[in-house]
Amino acid sequence: MEAELFDVAIIGAGGAGTMAYLRTVLNGDRSLFITGDAESKRKGRATWVFEVDNIPGMHDVKRPITATTKSTFEWLAKQDALEGIGMLYNGRAESIRKDGDNFVLSCSRKGDTTQFLARHVIVTTGIMDVQPEIEGSIKPFLPFANRGDLIYCIRCDGHQTIGSTLSMIGANDTTIYIAAMMMERYGHERVPILSNGLETGFSQEALRLAQAYEMQLMSAAIVQILGSPKTGLEGFELADGTQVKTNKAIVALGIIAYNELFSMLGAELAESGKAIVSEKYETSVAGLFVAGDLVAGPKMQIYTAWDEAVDAADEINRRLRLEKRRRVFVEKGLS
Repeated sequence: MEAELFDVAIIGAGGAGTMAYLRTVLNGDRSLFITGDAESKRKGRATWVFEVDNIPGMHDVKRPITATTKSTFEWLAKQDALEGIGMLYNGRAESIRKDGDNFVLSCSRKGDTTQFLARHVIVTTGIMDVQPEIEGSIKPFLPFANRGDLIYCIRCDGHQTIGSTLSMIGANDTTIYIAAMMMERYGHERVPILSNGLETGFSQEALRLAQAYEMQLMSAAIVQILGSPKTGLEGFELADGTQVKTNKAIVALGIIAYNELFSMLGAELAESGKAIVSEKYETSVAGLFVAGDLVAGPKMQIYTAWDEAVDAADEINRRLRLEKRRRVFVEKGLS
């Protein structure tokens, strides 16, 4: 059986992917939404966002990204006028290649493999934050991350450090600059920088800032987390015997970009591994778009992901409509 050709395929069911799918369906473009399997969803940031404070209307929504994705699917299923425009595939995109002007997507679900064709693709597979480790394992930190004692996005959660004793975990300039911002914005004092045994890469400019704000630069590895997942973070014990008292820590160790799919096509990447895109979020590969946290740049917010997804979807719709218009002109002898 020949694979159906979709106008657009969206890969990844976080905030950006959900908005891209909603917009393409509302635009009337035949859309395939590859949502991922259980493993790929666990690897995504969206699954681990338990609350969102910086988006109006989301304050009382538990797991707001996954919740809004579910409610979007439910709403679309009730819209008789939109029936048949979109299709959900609850599986994983394993590979992607170009065949002429079309993309060939090889997808898997519960051991079965299916191929789909799409004229355009929007990749929204996102990123994950690099986690700190003790003796090579991230597991000791995860319960504290789930409690919210470890923070990864200062724009989302920086305000949650107000009134807390703050520390930073990181080994590059960004760590120092974030610490300075927290001191300036929220009045923290002498925020210690824990490089956790990693090789540091601080510039002279960053070191000057650390000196001005009396930040302690502590190079010894973390060997024990003080406190408990039930009562909360109380601090860290370092390999040199130092104990750092803290009940909030910002992790600034970098990100893992889930860029495997557009890397297969040779799309241009930034040093971070994110995609370099046009103003309409198209990569260097024609017809391949990226939205959300995978877009190269500093902002990784739900609202920016939504905006990027809409711009990409609308650009695809514009191209499809222009093709239809040219065909009409030919049919009417007006070309």
